[in-house]
Amino acid sequence: MTGKLLLATILCLMGGSALGDDVLEGTYNVTAFCTAVKTGTQLGSIESCQTYYVCTSTGPQKSSCQDGYSYDLAKSSCYPSSQVNCYWGLDNPCTGRDKVWVPNTSVCGGYYYCTEGTCSPAKKCATNQVFDSTTQACKWGSCNGADSTATEGTVLSTPCDVVPPGIWFGDTEACDIWYKCESSSTGVTLKNGVCGTAMPAFNPQAQNCGYKTAAICSRVTGNPISNVATSCTTADSKKADPLVCNQYSECVSGTWTKLACATGYYYDVNGKKCVLRQDATPVATCNRCLFAQTMFVNAVDSDNCSRYLYCPEKGDPTEIPCPEDYYFNESDQACVPDSGLKEYVGSNGACLGASVDGATTEADEATTADPKE
Repeated sequence: MTGKLLLATILCLMGGSALGDDVLEGTYNVTAFCTAVKTGTQLGSIESCQTYYVCTSTGPQKSSCQDGYSYDLAKSSCYPSSQVNCYWGLDNPCTGRDKVWVPNTSVCGGYYYCTEGTCSPAKKCATNQVFDSTTQACKWGSCNGADSTATEGTVLSTPCDVVPPGIWFGDTEACDIWYKCESSSTGVTLKNGVCGTAMPAFNPQAQNCGYKTAAICSRVTGNPISNVATSCTTADSKKADPLVCNQYSECVSGTWTKLACATGYYYDVNGKKCVLRQDATPVATCNRCLFAQTMFVNAVDSDNCSRYLYCPEKGDPTEIPCPEDYYFNESDQACVPDSGLKEYVGSNGACLGASVDGATTEADEATTADPKE
């Protein structure tokens, strides 16, 4: 989950008193984030390794670790700075480091290479990629709705930079969406889900889908978690979320507003509307395991429909190729001979434009989203 996640829109304020004035750190709205988590949750800072916030019913309360200590987000406590992997607010993030890559926290997707404590010239990941300090590499993602070519100042790249792993929290775009940061040996991954129709609203205090109506979202702050790149000029224009197949943004009153399709529907990049998952052609970088009822699903593949995904109950999907002269049939849950590809493409949007020889028409190319745009 993620994509351009947690962008400016309506924020579900579920219980609690009115919040105080906004607390802002660069593109990070701490006050807005506190409305999406359980009261008492501690959030990290993106300006100082010593600072953290405690979310109360009246807003965030700022706290600081003692000198020589830094806040460990995963442990929600202060530890000696030498034991904490933190780069926020450091003049030289390469101090004491050699032959490693470290993030440039002032630029979306930025990073440095450290040589004997000295930083290389600033570098930057490709468009629609962010730098992962755990793996020391660029990966697909976006800076919380930010346009990485225009972002300056301290940047909140992902909610997992400030919220502890293992807790469920709400969203600033729709009351039925929830998130969770899951930690593993390869880093921290943002997961998301959508509440069902029986309990359509997520309750941050109970950390579950616990409301039978979304009417409680009438109590909103109207403040985004991140205020980066939310403005737009063309009314009613739309763009797909690069990571989450059922999400998209629409230009409303000069602001990009994040919206989500109903359960079982994806945002179709050609029709620019929500359609049934099987019929939709979503953006090529999104995860089609969302809403899937099977273990294996087609990847978005306008070439020859031969790539598919394994959808585990936990963790990220794995992409697998079919043998040559075979395509993946999601209904059959198997790679099958290319002889049936033309008919299959007609009713499966993920493979729109695919053909036996792998040729994509000019018209198809014009309507298929480029993952690096």
